[in-house]
Amino acid sequence: YTLCEELGAGGMATVYLARMELDAGVTKLVALKTIHRHLARERAFVDMFLDEAKIASRVNHPNVCTTFDFGQIGGTYVLAMEYLIGEPLVDVINRAAADATDEVLEVIPFLAARVIADAAEGLHAAHAAAGADGRPLGVVHRDVSPQNLFVTYEGSVKVVDFGLAKAFERVSQTQNGVLKGKLAYAAPDLLR
Repeated sequence: YTLCEELGAGGMATVYLARMELDAGVTKLVALKTIHRHLARERAFVDMFLDEAKIASRVNHPNVCTTFDFGQIGGTYVLAMEYLIGEPLVDVINRAAADATDEVLEVIPFLAARVIADAAEGLHAAHAAAGADGRPLGVVHRDVSPQNLFVTYEGSVKVVDFGLAKAFERVSQTQNGVLKGKLAYAAPDLLR
């Protein structure tokens, strides 16, 4: 992988645009996620990153960001994913709110329905994902929010960031009473 530029950073990782070198001089642009160096020394964060790689690599659906590769490069864990050209839904919502003309307001319900339907398809694929033995993995995303839904310029919606997802085969376990994800988007049954 050759790093091209930083695309963004969150609490646990940084995502870079990278060029993946394939055979015969073929290259592919990917989003390369790396755990922050200061967190890479803490086993709990490494386990969460490993869990994300395991879960994301087992979900294959047009409405879920594809995971291509996972491993260590120079002692740094990296997760190579589909490079999406578009914007997080939160940015689309903010721009629509700023440009709230009658024409924009008229189409928002239809666009919202399409985004929700596509996201639900991707989340269903995650929930239905099975391991190599055919048994369900029990994947629950736990951080579905406008920041983790991505709208491509081609018009597709992708669920991204399985960093807080729950599954039966996780290395790290969440303690009872601990909320993962954003409170404003937590499921009512989880809050109960």
